[in-house]
Amino acid sequence: MPMKNLFRFKAAKDTGIAAVAGLVMIALSLLMIPFGGDSVRDTVISFILRDVLMVFGLGVVFVTLYVEKKGTDVLADIGFTKRKWILSLVLNIALGTGLLAMFLKDEVPHNVISLENLYGASYILVAGIFEMLFIYGFLRMSFEKAFGIIPAILLTSVFYSLHHAGFQPEFLHLFLVGLMYCSVFYITKNMLIIFPFFWGVGALWDVLVSSEAGGEIKNPVSFAIALIILFASVAWVLYRKWRRDSNVVKNFDSDLGNAREG
Repeated sequence: MPMKNLFRFKAAKDTGIAAVAGLVMIALSLLMIPFGGDSVRDTVISFILRDVLMVFGLGVVFVTLYVEKKGTDVLADIGFTKRKWILSLVLNIALGTGLLAMFLKDEVPHNVISLENLYGASYILVAGIFEMLFIYGFLRMSFEKAFGIIPAILLTSVFYSLHHAGFQPEFLHLFLVGLMYCSVFYITKNMLIIFPFFWGVGALWDVLVSSEAGGEIKNPVSFAIALIILFASVAWVLYRKWRRDSNVVKNFDSDLGNAREG
């Protein structure tokens, strides 16, 4: 691999946009700290900060608008591509299976299949869409274009770790987790190599089994929030697609009319 791909310095306007967006993500997480209780007020404010503004706002709305502005070709740079998808999926399953075997060797949790864990797992997997789109996708791509692969892996891992500040402040552990997923991504540069199985096994075990943060999402409210965000995300993508298709038709009709007049 050429050295220029590993390290470079080509910071541009998009680099600044990515850095600001990443800092906004961290700020939203930090704002959650005073609202970590079980009251209705805390639940509502956390929902607005994390789920509406961070997961849906940054992860779905911001990234889709960025892709529309730059062109759909940028999706391949983010990691959503057909390139090497079979190899990526096979490695994803293999890595996920290996990670699960490693976890089970050390500890076999009791009552792992339960309604409470289903609630938590649903929320984690929906939040994972945000991590793939915004952190491992948009931020990593932006840092790679500006600084090269090695700095991109390190910076992405830092942002990944700090974005948990308001609800799972395990910074060193999460930094190492970020390094692992980001490094594996570069084997094929296809998001299918880490999501959903490899990332899913790690995230579900890390939160539901190993972390105290898991107890906060093992409830019907988290399940309902996951469904709301998932529905809103699908609705937003379909709406933007409808807008693009409508504009294409309008432009075609306009060009056709001008051609007839000419």
